[in-house]
Formats: sequence, C-alpha cells, structure tokens
Amino acid sequence: MASLSSAPQKIASAPTGKGIAQVVGLVCLVGFAIDMLIVLLPPQLGSIEWRVGFLQQFSDRSLIFILGAALTIFGSIGARRRLRQFSTFCLAIGVIYLLSCFLAISDTLSLQQQAVSTIDSQASQLQTQLRNAQANPASLGANVSLEDIKRVSNQLTGQASTVKENAKRTVIKTGASTVGNLAVVGLGLLCLGRIGLQLSRKH
Repeated sequence: MASLSSAPQKIASAPTGKGIAQVVGLVCLVGFAIDMLIVLLPPQLGSIEWRVGFLQQFSDRSLIFILGAALTIFGSIGARRRLRQFSTFCLAIGVIYLLSCFLAISDTLSLQQQAVSTIDSQASQLQTQLRNAQANPASLGANVSLEDIKRVSNQLTGQASTVKENAKRTVIKTGASTVGNLAVVGLGLLCLGRIGLQLSRKH
C-alpha cells in the first residue's frame, strides 16, 4: 500500500513538459545572447563591413533565438502575467528584425558599390602603369615588347570584369540570405507574440 500511495507523489513531483520547455528555452535564449555579445564586441558601427558581418551572423543564429522563444512561451502557459510580458517582448523583437532588413539591404548595396569601386581603382592604377610603360619603351626590359604590354592590358581588363561580377554575386547572395533569415524570423516572432497574447487571455 505504501508503494502504491507513493507512486502518484513521485509522478506529481516529476518535471513537467512545461518545466523542461522553460529550461531549454532559457538555455537557447541565454546562449544566443552570449554569442551575439561576443560578435558585437568591439562594436564598429561606422564600418559597413562590420555591420554586414554582424547582421549575417545575427541572422544565422536567429533560429536558436526563435526556438528558445517558442519553448519559453509554451512553458509559460498558465502564468498569465509572464506569458503576456514575454509575448509582448517577442512582438517588439519581431518588429526590430523586420526593420533590420532595410539596414541589411542598404548596407549590402553600399558594400557592393564599395567592392566594385575598389576593383575599378586598382585596375585603373595598373592600366595607368601599363600606359606609362607604352609611352616610354626605353623603360622596358629587353625581353618585354609593346605587344606583350597590350596583351597584358587586355587580360587585365577581362580579369577585372570577372572579379567585379564575382564580387557582385557574392555580396548579393550574402545579403539575400541575411535579409531572408531576418524577415522569416521576424514574422515568426510576430506570430509567436500574437499566439502568446491570445493564450494569456485564455489561461
């Protein structure tokens, strides 16, 4: 009889699904915050490269954040005040995610222009050096002819064009991935926030 009566007590004292969800959710949120703090420091807000890199890592790790948010909301069902507060927090963060998409787009376009300008500048400097060499054949070595310089000039022009196209594609792919992740997670957080608020009114 003693063993039978103690069984319900053991079951009642066992961790519930909500408790487990709260623990895992908290671990995800804290882990995300620590990762972002490490990435954020030292901040270089005036650097486009730093902002693009930060937003990329921020968006890549955001699935951990939204998972932690979902588990926290589930674990808070029944605690009306905490559920309402955290759901409101999710709504606010979701809006920030969506607004950060515009920053990511702007910085991506600026970084693309900056990369193209750098490549054009370097190519222009090399072309100037080649034109100077053509204008002063005496400065050329015995084994270098004007035809060699023209061939190098044409190769340089083609390579510069290829490098520019590759740079454009790389920057655009990175920016599109970042914006896509930010938008999806932002919308997901808005949905979670609304669901949480609805649950807070029912429980």
